[in-house]
Amino acid sequence: MVQQATLVLLASAAGVIASPVGELQRPFNDLNKRANPARPPPFVGGWSSNGGVHRRQDGDVCTTDSCKKFADSVIAGRAENYTEVDPCTDFATYTCSGWWASHDFRPDQSNIGVLSIMADVNNALMRTILESPYPDNTTINSTYASDNADELDKQNFVKMTAAYESCMDVEAIDAVGAKPLQDILEAYRSESGNATSLTDKLIWVQKYGGSGLVQATTWADDKTPDVTTVALGPGQLGLDAKEYYEDADAIANYTTAIVGMYDNIFGEEEHDKHASLASDIVKLEQALSAATPDPADAASVEYYYNPMPIAEADALLPDVSFANLIKAFAPSNYTVGNVIVLAPEYFPKVSTILSNATSQTVDGYLEWVLIQTWATRLSDDVSAPYRRLQNELTGKDPEAVAERWRTCLTDVDTNIPWIESAFFVRQAFSPEAKTYGERIITDIENVFQEKLKSYEWMSADVKTKAIQKVLNMVEKIGYPDISPNVQDPKALADLYAPVNVTDSWFENGLAYNNFTLTNQWNDLLHPTDKNRWYMTAPTVNAYFNPPTNEIAFPAGIMQQPLFNLDLPEYVSYGAFGAVAGHELTHAFDNGGSHYDETGAYNDWWDNSTLSAFNNKTQCFVDQYSKYSITTPAGEQLNVNGQLTLGENIADGGGLNAAYAAWKERNDEKADQLLPGLEEYTREQLFYLSFGGVWCGERRPAEAVRRIYSDPHSPPNFRIIGTVANQRGFKEAFNCPVKEPTCELW
Repeated sequence: MVQQATLVLLASAAGVIASPVGELQRPFNDLNKRANPARPPPFVGGWSSNGGVHRRQDGDVCTTDSCKKFADSVIAGRAENYTEVDPCTDFATYTCSGWWASHDFRPDQSNIGVLSIMADVNNALMRTILESPYPDNTTINSTYASDNADELDKQNFVKMTAAYESCMDVEAIDAVGAKPLQDILEAYRSESGNATSLTDKLIWVQKYGGSGLVQATTWADDKTPDVTTVALGPGQLGLDAKEYYEDADAIANYTTAIVGMYDNIFGEEEHDKHASLASDIVKLEQALSAATPDPADAASVEYYYNPMPIAEADALLPDVSFANLIKAFAPSNYTVGNVIVLAPEYFPKVSTILSNATSQTVDGYLEWVLIQTWATRLSDDVSAPYRRLQNELTGKDPEAVAERWRTCLTDVDTNIPWIESAFFVRQAFSPEAKTYGERIITDIENVFQEKLKSYEWMSADVKTKAIQKVLNMVEKIGYPDISPNVQDPKALADLYAPVNVTDSWFENGLAYNNFTLTNQWNDLLHPTDKNRWYMTAPTVNAYFNPPTNEIAFPAGIMQQPLFNLDLPEYVSYGAFGAVAGHELTHAFDNGGSHYDETGAYNDWWDNSTLSAFNNKTQCFVDQYSKYSITTPAGEQLNVNGQLTLGENIADGGGLNAAYAAWKERNDEKADQLLPGLEEYTREQLFYLSFGGVWCGERRPAEAVRRIYSDPHSPPNFRIIGTVANQRGFKEAFNCPVKEPTCELW
């Protein structure tokens, strides 16, 4: 269970198949949420071409093919009229205008960007692996080359490709139509008709991966993170944000989608009944949405950490027995004690809402939860109304459908993740890459420690604890080597032994759901597994997780153009180094700062330091709240500076630390310049490498959706706002004002 992580590069996009098991997610600080794959960049290929040895030529300008290709990509991405653009006021346009002009959305895309293009390269590699025979020349780590390692590795490969092929068999999926979901819903109607309580109905729905009204899940206790406990929070709603439930057009589209799905599943002859029920479901969800906490509150440990005995939690919502809900999923020998109530104001409001709703409406809502959970495992024809809704919310053509292989690769990545990771890292990640990544991260950690010593606004005791937190930080690089070890075929075979993959894509979804539920609830019997990863190896993303005090960098993000041993070091430090610094800084943002050096939620700041911290963070809130996007209606919608505060702090502190780390390396031996870019200093090239990471665009409707729900600022403001807070940038580009707009770390 991921608690808090930072960096968000990628996450499930609307309409993409994900595991049907819903999870209550803590503020998981990752690089960049929901970026979708785009077309390959001109610089495709592996992480390095020279066996991992960083090559420095004689002379002041690097003229290797790698340097020429990278320089060409910078020139192509830069504004054509860059000499007329002031980098001090609009570094996003300066760096990315050419990129924006030369890239366009696929019909199924709501976002494009450099990072999603990296994901496309990784996806293309995985597609080749999945659509090819088992590689007979594969080399298994000699440590695990036991007598049957080759056989187990082939078995793992067959299971992974079988999962992929079941998804690719569109003819079989079309043939069964809506029947798999019809069977579930008919069984629910039979069960709910016999159910003696609402709790029994909620249990039934959660067993099938949904979470109606409320949700129970396992959770590492924030104050005692070695202990896994149970958390209780709101159930799922069909629209992403409160604002949509107050928007007449969104409500109309949503109602149409519900009616369309009911018609497709149960038959159009009951259309009027479905229309009436859909209207009631939407009204119920509007009330539930109004009762849920705002996103910024929901992400704050100060808000959501409310431990209490199960009896007290039950008293918050008498209509539901949380004790019985938990017992239905927890191992039989687990005793329910204290639980964490994530939204204590929500449950009493739900009790009032239920008193004003009919049982037919509640049953309809719970059926709709099940429909949403499983709709995307049905044929495109059956799921069309739901897909149209998601497309409209993200600004795509209502009829857009992703290429089937993309959907099926995502399905494998979600449900057979560690077998996939094993085959990816064999082809795309080397020991030398891991070593270089470790060096960059260590450099940044060392710089961060030194910076902590220099802050006059921090007391001596707080400084000591903050430095210890950096020293205690766990770095996960590339892929898991325990829990599971992706290099060990037996470990993977044992892990996935309970998963029976057949030629039925829907049945496989049920198998994944049961596998996930069982593992999730069995966590209650063991100390928190701090070796667990929360992103697969091909993922172009990274994260920080406060209760484990860890930063993790999958192999997928340690690829070019962010990471390349063949280029001057300001490239990898300015791009990947800023990512590494971003994750590290999350340990000291407005959320991560509540966790001490052991990963425990513990307010270890004294009053004077905390007051200074809050004053500094308010500057970021004010700064980013002034930025705005243009809505499809042509109106201006401001960034939510409070919701995005943690990510904005991390962007600024991460780039600061990466720059200082690179400067120390460059002072030892200066990097070469790049061909065709000799007009720039090395310092300027560092910042151009950073800015290039965030070249990207969103469809207008998607940009609005992100403003409502995404803790990350829009890509252009991740460039403009971050460099505005960098003294190094302002000095490098000789800006008239050298003082950062806001500065914390």
